[in-house]
Amino acid sequence: MKPTTHSDVRSILIVKADRIYAEALRLFIRKAFPQAKIRIECSLELAAVALAKEPVELLVTGIGASLGGDAIDFLSTCTGRDSRARQVLVVTTHHEVRLLTALRTLPIRGVFDSTEEPPGQLTATLQMVARGEFYWSQSVLRCIRADVATGVSHLRMLTPCEQLVLSVIGGGSDNATAARELGMTSGTISSVRRDLHRKLGVQHRGELMRVAAQAGFVQFTPAGVVRPGYSLLTAAHKARSRPQQLSAA
Repeated sequence: MKPTTHSDVRSILIVKADRIYAEALRLFIRKAFPQAKIRIECSLELAAVALAKEPVELLVTGIGASLGGDAIDFLSTCTGRDSRARQVLVVTTHHEVRLLTALRTLPIRGVFDSTEEPPGQLTATLQMVARGEFYWSQSVLRCIRADVATGVSHLRMLTPCEQLVLSVIGGGSDNATAARELGMTSGTISSVRRDLHRKLGVQHRGELMRVAAQAGFVQFTPAGVVRPGYSLLTAAHKARSRPQQLSAA
């Protein structure tokens, strides 16, 4: 397969809730790819519809809750087997470690930290990612490395089941509601909750919700609670529990 050149990038989709920010991105993209058709969508739902109609060479998006849904799940779909975006660049200000770590599990070439990088670097980053090259802002990589270095990474400290439960009860759900949603018993949820309190060093529900939000398991928006990467957590939990079920059978 020949490498992508600037002239090959004919279709680009920007997904940003802030229209002014989106228009600023359009200007940078126009410098990098003068001939490209550039579309803007303000939500993940509208972006999914647009991609279903017409695939793009480059998808430029954020991961904030303002987009109206689970951005990690959206990107997982975009970069899966039936990908509708050839390359993806995430432009974000979010530093929640779990969100950034979730991005590392996806075939995403670029993550650009707009709070740390000079604006001029964005044009070069767009061109690199479109060519299939890897570019992650150093501030993003430092954030991930620092979390691992402390030895208290939530992703390493908690089991897939505990992460899944945290993503539900961390949004304010009680044990009964979480049990119904996850297909578990209330007793199981209660037991996992106790383990979460112990491992995370929290005493009550409010502290648990705060930690869940700070770690990126939940995002609180005017439209409700968003649980980034919830489908990935569910899949990881099922994959881990399946061998146990087979051995028990």
